[in-house]
Amino acid sequence: MSDDVGGVRPEELAAFRAVGAHLARRGLVQGSEGNLSIFDGHRLVITRTGSRLGSLGEDDVLVGTLDEPPSGASSDLRLHLERYDAPNERDGPRGVRAVVHAHPAGSVPAGWVEGQAHGAYALGRTLEHAAATLEHALRSGQVASLGPSELAGEEIAPFSAVWFAGGPVPAARLPDGDPRDRGGLELATTMTTPSVAGFDQTRFPSAGGFEVETVEGVADAIRRLAVRGAPLLGISAAYGMVLAACRSVTMGEDVREATIKAGSLLVATRPTAVNIRWAVGRLEAAIADLADEDVPARLLAEARAIEAEDAAACSAMGWFGSELIPAGANVLTHCNTGMLCTAGIGTAFGVLWCSHLAGRGIHVWVDETRPLLQGARLTAWELQRLGVPFTMIADGAAGSLLARGLVDAVILGADRIAANGDVANKVGTYSLAVLAARHSVPFYVAAPTSTVDPATPSGDAIEIEERDPEEVTHAFGKRVAPEGAPALNPAFDVTPAELITAIVTERGVVRPPYAEGLAS
Repeated sequence: MSDDVGGVRPEELAAFRAVGAHLARRGLVQGSEGNLSIFDGHRLVITRTGSRLGSLGEDDVLVGTLDEPPSGASSDLRLHLERYDAPNERDGPRGVRAVVHAHPAGSVPAGWVEGQAHGAYALGRTLEHAAATLEHALRSGQVASLGPSELAGEEIAPFSAVWFAGGPVPAARLPDGDPRDRGGLELATTMTTPSVAGFDQTRFPSAGGFEVETVEGVADAIRRLAVRGAPLLGISAAYGMVLAACRSVTMGEDVREATIKAGSLLVATRPTAVNIRWAVGRLEAAIADLADEDVPARLLAEARAIEAEDAAACSAMGWFGSELIPAGANVLTHCNTGMLCTAGIGTAFGVLWCSHLAGRGIHVWVDETRPLLQGARLTAWELQRLGVPFTMIADGAAGSLLARGLVDAVILGADRIAANGDVANKVGTYSLAVLAARHSVPFYVAAPTSTVDPATPSGDAIEIEERDPEEVTHAFGKRVAPEGAPALNPAFDVTPAELITAIVTERGVVRPPYAEGLAS
């Protein structure tokens, strides 16, 4: 066994125990059924054969590597290893970093024997993400629609709001030990037609998606909110730059010039959201010293690294933030901060999901979030798919709930956090912060460090995006205001740092004074 893998880490054991206990409460495993694993590109962490997921002990979670798996690992070890090694049919390494194996009703064939396909295997970028992927599949009817023979051994792909297909085909690995090496992505020798696709979030909760093959198409999807949410905007922008680079190669154009132009186009789409600018800057830095022919593949590697890092950050934030949420709490949230706007379980939504996984028995108040109803259309959809108890409310009802003592905590995300802790977020956030302060209810913000903008000293320096007034005068294409009625439609507002109880990042919980905590 390699000497550098170490033992199971406290946070890993805690996550395994929470997910295992959740599966047992749901009746998805009984006794010694099921198994769990995670893989970070080097260390394989997996449950011991015969362990009971509902009550995992310290010796029930083992550590090894893909080449040297731990002795006594789950009898399904081979199936776990295959899923970490297997490439995606369309676009190379899948970024699978977790497997949750459970036994939904009808997934174990009659007369099952050891080695025969059985149960369902939910894949994810983190363990919490894989557990959420499983719940999505179960509650959407995806699993229920399968017959017993189809369900046995069913693999459930990681939930993704946006994905990249095609592009550079591998040829030369990143340097050994490079943390961005997610399976040896290599320099391009051939090029397949690349595209960026995903859910069209303007059409939720109805079904519908989009697929584009140009950076202009990505920019349009961002502008019209088909893609939204600070972390996902950064990921989508990164993939948009990959499209521009790939297209420039096929058209015989200057790849570096095309990439820079693409970055400028993307940054201009949503001026308040700092993650786009952050992602563009990171990709530009990644290719600074590369030969032109190596640019597309390196951009794709960097974009996928951003995606993987965001998923890990979401899970870390989820557990840090869950410690702030009391058992049985009624938690108020605004807009949408979940799997639809990140690569993982979400920011503030991730805190709610981890609190639910931990069996805290929380209930969520969901602001409808006018004018585009992201809370009603998106957050309610996600909570329902994950089985988290919730109740929708009109935006104007939040104050009365706080006054009646029906809210124990407020938690939201952020589109930009200034160096002093001021937070730009969906319009209506500031009102909630004022109300929470008036009623002595803690007000939390959850966001990755990529959303912190040290170059912006305070909220006064944040540009607030003004959107089309028709989003206010019309409701999904139908006029609701008199003809000619003027309207103002700021997409965001700024909440002063003094109204924020704590900011949750992937590095921990930051409390005032924020200028010091965020800088460190």
